[in-house]
Order: sequence, then structure tokens, then C-alpha cells
Amino acid sequence: MLTSILRLTGAAFLLAGCASHSTIRLTDRNVTPAEIREAVRTNLDRIRSMTGEGRLSVETPEIAQSASFYLNLQKPDSVMLKIEGPFGIEVGAAIVTREEFLFYNILQNRVISGKTNSSNLSKILRVNITFEDMLTLFCGGSFFTDDTDDADDVSHEENFLVMAYHQGGGKRSYWVDPQTLLIQKVQLLDADGKLLLEQRFFNHRIVEGASVPFNVQVTQPKERRRVSIAYSDLQVNAPAAQFTITIPANAERVRLQ
Repeated sequence: MLTSILRLTGAAFLLAGCASHSTIRLTDRNVTPAEIREAVRTNLDRIRSMTGEGRLSVETPEIAQSASFYLNLQKPDSVMLKIEGPFGIEVGAAIVTREEFLFYNILQNRVISGKTNSSNLSKILRVNITFEDMLTLFCGGSFFTDDTDDADDVSHEENFLVMAYHQGGGKRSYWVDPQTLLIQKVQLLDADGKLLLEQRFFNHRIVEGASVPFNVQVTQPKERRRVSIAYSDLQVNAPAAQFTITIPANAERVRLQ
């Protein structure tokens, strides 16, 4: 179960009738795409650290399981995740920094480590992801680094502002709450318009001045994979906790290059 989990571990408005998307008309004000991106960045910057616990659920063609988890995240460079099975028995843990990562499967007594790069992370998580993407996923949605200009298309759907970017034949769309200007959903589509990846962020609560989603969901329809995170308790900017994993000397060790 741990291996599968770690491999996978998302007010109405009106648009102004104009040719350019440099200004977007909401019901009560005008905003620019730059102001929306700044609102997202500012909210994420308010989160310097995060500790939380809850349920982590995984659905794949092979399994459909859930487990308790504990998260300790320290910006800008550390994430620790511990997974517990029935009766509070710890079954695995992971530490990921900007330089190195380590996954320990207690049930298999097996350690996988290596440099933190997108190639290695994709081998472990089976998702193309960077360390920065991982931080953002736990803390709330954000724009991809390539999407720093005005959107190619702006529309509205289900009372959300939708900003779409086209690149390389594909499409990235962001559903933005018009009141908070924060991202609620992200979708990546291929050149044929088929959904490759969806991230959803909902059940937001204000914690230490930051809006934090207590529910996060990542779906890969083609692979029929979904990971759902549901926080039961969450603290923001609390005193830093120690990051430790105890590994027996007889553990099998695998090093990724």
C-alpha cells in the first residue's frame, strides 16, 4: 500500500466585452491577470511551514485504499510524510528536500533514495512533478511557471473565472474564485483535448491569515489514478518540528541516479 500511495503522493462574475484580456471585469471591480497571479503568490507566501494530519486515499486499477498520514512541511526546502496503517501502526515515511529524497517502506524494510529532480520524482510518484510543485500541491493551487503572461482565453464556468493558456498544442486551464482570486481547480489537456491531469483544491479555511484547502485531489484519468488528501487538523507557521526517520541497518537500499 505504501508504494502505491507514495507513487501518487485541485460568487458569480461578468466578463467585460473586450478584445484584450489585460483587464477582467468582475461584478464589483476590474482585475488584471497579473493581480490574480499576485493574489495566488501572496497567499502561498503566507505559508512558511505547515503541519497536518488526516486521510490519504489512493484509487488505481490495482488498489483502492486509504491510510492516515502526518505531514511536516518547512519552506523552502523540506517535506516529511509519515503513513500509518490500522491501529496506528506506522508503515512508511518519506523525507524530500530540494537536494535529496528518501522513501522508507517499513513493511518491506526497503529504502529508496536519490537526487531530487523531476526524473527521479516521476519514477517514484509516477507523476511529472518538481519539488516546487510538491510544496504547492500541499499548500494550495498555483500557476505553472510558463503561465506568467495574459491568458489566451478568459471565460466563466460554474461561477468561476477560467483562465486558459495554450502551449505546444496542449492547454492549461485555471478555475479562479472571483472573490478570493485563488485557484480552485487546474486542468491539463493534450492536443486532442483529452484530460491528462486535474488538481482540485476545496474546503478552504483561513489559518494564520492564509487560505488553505483542507481537501486536495489529483486525478490522472488516462491511468485511472486518483489521490485525495483530507486534512483533519492543520497548523500553519507553527514552531519547526524535527525531521527524523529511523532506518534499521539491515534495510534493503536502492539508490536512483
